[in-house]
Amino acid sequence: MEKVEREYQKKSQLITSNIVFFNILAIITGIACGFIAIGFRYLIFGFQDLFFIRVGNLLSLFYPYYIVIIPAIGGIFVGILTYYFAPEAKGHGVPEVMAAVTVHGGKIRPRVVAIKALASSICIGSGGSAGREGPIVQMGSATGSTIAQKLGLNPYQTKVLVACGAAGGIAGTFNTPIAGVLFALELILREVKIKSLTPIVISSVFATIISRILLALLGVETTFIFEIPQYSLKTPVEIVFYLILGFVTGTVAIVYTKSLYGIEDIFDRIKIPEFVKPSIGGLCIGIIGLIVMLYTGNPHVFGVGYESIELLFDGKIIFAVAFALVFLKIVATSVTLGSGGSGGIFAPSLFMGAMTGGTFGMAIHKIFPTITTSFEAYATVGMAAVFAGVSRAILTSIVMIFEMTGNYAIILPVMFACVISSSLYKFFMEETIYTMKLKRRGIIVEQEMDINIMKTIKVKDIMKKDVETVTEELPISELLNKIMETGHMGFPVVDKNNKLIGIITHSDLEKVEVKGHSSLRVKDIMTRNLITAYPGETLEDVLEKIGEREISHFPVVDPKDSGKLIGFFTKGDIIRAYTQKRVE
Repeated sequence: MEKVEREYQKKSQLITSNIVFFNILAIITGIACGFIAIGFRYLIFGFQDLFFIRVGNLLSLFYPYYIVIIPAIGGIFVGILTYYFAPEAKGHGVPEVMAAVTVHGGKIRPRVVAIKALASSICIGSGGSAGREGPIVQMGSATGSTIAQKLGLNPYQTKVLVACGAAGGIAGTFNTPIAGVLFALELILREVKIKSLTPIVISSVFATIISRILLALLGVETTFIFEIPQYSLKTPVEIVFYLILGFVTGTVAIVYTKSLYGIEDIFDRIKIPEFVKPSIGGLCIGIIGLIVMLYTGNPHVFGVGYESIELLFDGKIIFAVAFALVFLKIVATSVTLGSGGSGGIFAPSLFMGAMTGGTFGMAIHKIFPTITTSFEAYATVGMAAVFAGVSRAILTSIVMIFEMTGNYAIILPVMFACVISSSLYKFFMEETIYTMKLKRRGIIVEQEMDINIMKTIKVKDIMKKDVETVTEELPISELLNKIMETGHMGFPVVDKNNKLIGIITHSDLEKVEVKGHSSLRVKDIMTRNLITAYPGETLEDVLEKIGEREISHFPVVDPKDSGKLIGFFTKGDIIRAYTQKRVE
C-alpha cells in the first residue's frame, strides 16, 4: 500500500512539474511576443518615415504624384524577401499558422519571424493596404514553435505554444488580452481545454504587460486604440437598424473575400517572375492612393488605416468619401495581398466596417433623427461585424472591439450585428477568408472549435500498397487455410486478368455452414457490391459512403480505372490513424 502511494505521489509531482515547466514556457513566449509586437509597430513607423519623409523629400518636386511609385518600390523588396528567403511570409499570415497546426504538428521555420517582420513592415510602411495582426500572429506563433522545437516538445505541446504565440501577438499589438486568447482558441487551436487554455491566457497576459510597459516608457497612451464616446441604443426600435447593418456588413465581407481571391487568381495567371508581382501590385496601390489624395487631400487607402478611422469618428470624412472608401479599400487590400504583398486582413476589415457603418449611420440618422443615435455608434458596430463575417470568429470580434474602444454600452448591437453578418456570410460562403486560402492548397480546416480529424487524413496515408488478393476460383477450404496463415480477415477478389471484382471477408464465411465449405469457391459467397475508395479521398469521404453499413475492409482503386486495385485498408487502420492524430 505504501509503495502504491509513493508511486502515486511521484507521478503527481511529475505532472505538476511538467505543468509548471510548460507555463514557464508560456510566460517566455508571452514576453517575447510583447517585445516583438512593439518592435514590429515601430519598424513599420521607421519604414513609413523612410519612404514617405526621406524618399519623399528627394522627390518633393513631383509632389503629390511621386506617391504612385513608393508602394511599387516597397513591393520590390517584399517580393525579393518572400521569394528567396521565406515564401510562407507573403500574404496575410494567419492561414500559414493554421496550416502549421493542422498539417505540420505546429512546426514553423524560425526564419519566418525575421522575414515576416521585414516584409510586412516594408509593405505596410511603403503604403501597402494591409494590417498588423496577420504578421504579428505569424511572428508570435513562429516564436512559440521555435521554442517548442528547440526543446523537443511533442506535437500537441508545440501546437499549444504556437497558439500562445498567436494570443501573445494579438494581445501585445492591440492591447487586447481577452481577444488575444479568443483569437487563438477560435482560429488557431480550435479547441477549449483547461490544459491548453491556461498557458494561452498566461502568454496573453504577459505579452500585454510587456507591451504596456514598453509603450509607457516611450510615452505612448495605452488605454484604447480608438477614443470614442460611449454610445448605446437610443430606443428599442433602433435594434432593427443594427439588424439591417448586419446584412450590409455581411455583404461587404462576402465582396471582400471574393475580391481578395479573385485578384490573387488574376496575378497567378500573369506569366512573370513571382518576386516582381508585389511591385506591380504596389504600383496599382499608388495609383489608387493618388486618386484618393487628389480628391480628399489624404491617401486614405495606404497602410493600416487607423488614422482614417479616427478622422471618421472626428467627423472629418463626409458621407460620399466614406462610401467610396469602402470599395477602394477592398480593391487596395485585395491588390496588395493578391499580388504577393505581406500583411494582415484584420485592420482593413475594421476600416471597411467603420466606413460601411459610418455611411449607414449617417443615412439612417438623417432619415430617423429622433430614434437613432449618431453615426459613430454604427461605425463602431460595423468594425466588429465585417471582421465577424470574413472570419466567422464572432466572440473574438465582439470582445476585440470592446477592448479596442472601451465601449461596453454598445455591446448588444455589436453582438446582434456580428451574428447576422457571420450567418449571412456562412450562407453564401463555405470558407472563411482564412480557410479559403488553405482549401485552395488542398488543406481542409473544420470551422468548428474542434477540428474534424477525419477530414485531415487521406486514404493514401493509411492504405497498404502491397495487397494480398485471392482469385474467384479459390476453394473456400484453401481460403480458410490462408486466413489461418496470414491472420487477415478479408481479401480483395480478382479475376484472371487481375481486375478487382469483389471482396470476401469473415462475414461472408459466417453465412455459410461448415459442411458446405468443401464444395464452394470464393465466387459463390463473395460480396460483389463493393464500397471502394480513391487515394485522394479523406476518411470522412469514405465514412459518408459507408453510411450505416457494417463494412470493415476497403479496396483502393485507381480513379481512372475502377478495376485496378492499388491499395487496401481496414477499419483498424482508420482507428489507428485517428488515434495517432488525436495524440498529436
